Amino acid sequence: MWRSTSPAEPQLSVVVASNGAPGALERCLAALEGRLGGVEVIVCEPAPGAESLRGRFPFAHWHVREGALVPELWRDGIRLARGELVALTISPMVPAGDWIDSLLRALAVSDAVGGAIEPAPGLGLVDGAEYLSRYGRDMLPFPPGASLDLAGDNAGYRRARLEEVADSWQDGFWEPEVHRALAARGAELRHDPTVVVHMGHSAGFLAFLRQRLVHGRAFGRSRGHDGSRAANASRIGLAVAVPIVLLARTVRETLGRRRLRARLVVSLPVLLAFDLAWAAGEALGHLDALRRR
Repeated sequence: MWRSTSPAEPQLSVVVASNGAPGALERCLAALEGRLGGVEVIVCEPAPGAESLRGRFPFAHWHVREGALVPELWRDGIRLARGELVALTISPMVPAGDWIDSLLRALAVSDAVGGAIEPAPGLGLVDGAEYLSRYGRDMLPFPPGASLDLAGDNAGYRRARLEEVADSWQDGFWEPEVHRALAARGAELRHDPTVVVHMGHSAGFLAFLRQRLVHGRAFGRSRGHDGSRAANASRIGLAVAVPIVLLARTVRETLGRRRLRARLVVSLPVLLAFDLAWAAGEALGHLDALRRR
């Protein structure tokens, strides 16, 4: 489906933020290997990874930013990308065999697309809870349609449209802010069930708990940067409701799909812990923004 291009002029740049368990990145890149005509792959890591992977996957370009969060790694990857189209994912995701073709078909008619994220076989309790917490809305089945709520973990964009809103991702590619900025510029964003990846094993309970806390804090700080003191103070107070809202959304999305209901029930305590961590982080981020004023 992709057109023939020289390596110097890739049509599509795939940015992989490496944040998963050992072996996750290898599985992700192995799924892409052999399907890369006219495509470049950029791996962005928060710490130097195994040298053996660089030899195993010579088609990938490697970038390290010590201690960076996933949105910061995506930002760096977008800046390095040379393709007219840019796809984002993370290392725990294993793209389906037709992922690249499906992305190109979707981006032929849309400015941005977010796809389906399915659980890989064999996920344990914590992995399953992480999946439901983060990707319940992206679970199949769902109808295609316009949406701003797209997960960057399986998303593609027209590079020109991203450059129009570069200010929105200069501090990190936080999807809600970027997608609102794109929509304000008239971009068409769609949720597409034909673009599929599978989430594999995570880095574990404590790692994801910390990630939710750190990401929540960074999101709150970014969101509160231009807000007034009163707005930031009110959002700190409202943080007590955030876990309830997040958990209710996860329950609604899972029940609506008529799948994984038993997994949802046994995962509720873990889900609540993840949501509490995000809410605490978001409140701390607004407190950071408040202190800077």
